[in-house]
Amino acid sequence: MDLNSKVKCKERYDVIVVGGGPSGAPAGIAAARMGAKALVIEAQNALGGMWAGGFMNPLFDGINKKGIMRELVDGLKERNAFGGFWDKSFIFEYMKLLLEEKSAEAGVNVLYDTHYIGCECEENRVKGVYVSNIEGISYYEADVFVDATGDATLCADAGVQWQIGENGDYTDCQAMTQMFMVCGFPEKYRDGLIMYDVCETAFLKEGKGNHLPFKVPYLIPAPNSDFANVQLTHMRGYDPLSASDRTKAVMEGRQQMITAFEALKNYDEDFKDMSLIGAAPLLGVRESRRIVGEYTLNEDDLLNGAKFPDGICTCGFGIDIHDSKATKQTVIHTKPYQIPFRSLIPKGFEGLLVAGRSISGTHIAMASYRVTGNCCAMGEAAGKAAAYASKHKCSVRDVPNELINLIKK
Repeated sequence: MDLNSKVKCKERYDVIVVGGGPSGAPAGIAAARMGAKALVIEAQNALGGMWAGGFMNPLFDGINKKGIMRELVDGLKERNAFGGFWDKSFIFEYMKLLLEEKSAEAGVNVLYDTHYIGCECEENRVKGVYVSNIEGISYYEADVFVDATGDATLCADAGVQWQIGENGDYTDCQAMTQMFMVCGFPEKYRDGLIMYDVCETAFLKEGKGNHLPFKVPYLIPAPNSDFANVQLTHMRGYDPLSASDRTKAVMEGRQQMITAFEALKNYDEDFKDMSLIGAAPLLGVRESRRIVGEYTLNEDDLLNGAKFPDGICTCGFGIDIHDSKATKQTVIHTKPYQIPFRSLIPKGFEGLLVAGRSISGTHIAMASYRVTGNCCAMGEAAGKAAAYASKHKCSVRDVPNELINLIKK
């Protein structure tokens, strides 16, 4: 189908954000607060991405942030929806509501159940994007676009250069995880539990030869509630850019979840009253595309605590690698470092920014900045920069550093 000949522009915006997750929703809010006419395109029926549909707790590298991330944490605390495990967990429905409230207050236009399906480019600039929803296929144009898809999907379609894995091979990508939710767990585990020993003991009693796919599985209770999230499943060797492989990963994750749940419920007295609420709607993909940007954040930057004139935020989360081939997890401590705004700018393109784990960085560096507190800060900076570039009709490279610096605000 020749989309360009059949679909006319439905509406024009100053800023369009593709993806409404931990980076995309803040990008839309920040752009609208700057006065931009902003649209956020989201495939789920909620803002928040992995916060909403991925059951992603705890909220790593968030409480040290200012700006929108601080607003969200404070808003969750006010509603008794933040705390719990490691004092960094939250209740998902309140996060969804807060993001919607802040988007509405700022004047962001949001489209739910709307899937990005392609783009139109003129030379080195994205002109518009095609989406599919209940209305059929629609086309929207903007001055500046923010790719907050997590997979750099818009960038890849536009022709931006990208990398994957450690050596350009998807088999190096970190393991995927299907988070799931339970209730009826023992009160003595209200502060959380590393589940490896109890699961392996239950498997031994069960006698089917099952073993855990991950050495550090966690029961993660939510604050002021009766439910907990479980990080246990790990699916390896799947191509994160293959629809078929992602489907297989979800299926394997469901099998791992049921296997562990049934063993605990049937062979551990502490968990006999536990109920399985369900698996997260979104698959937890830790790693896929990384764009080639104006600056590539690397391992030395993280180990040396690098600071940049165009630094967006300070990151305190260590390098955290969920091995692509073994059940181990490798953690490397870093010094507090900054993400440079240049890492959000695809090399050779205008009017296009990236926010989230797919910014320009190495396989190793990404294992640190990929967590959602950092994604939120990247999104806010991208939204501000996009609004400025639209208003002043300038390149995103000409946005003042003080505008996107969220460290002192």
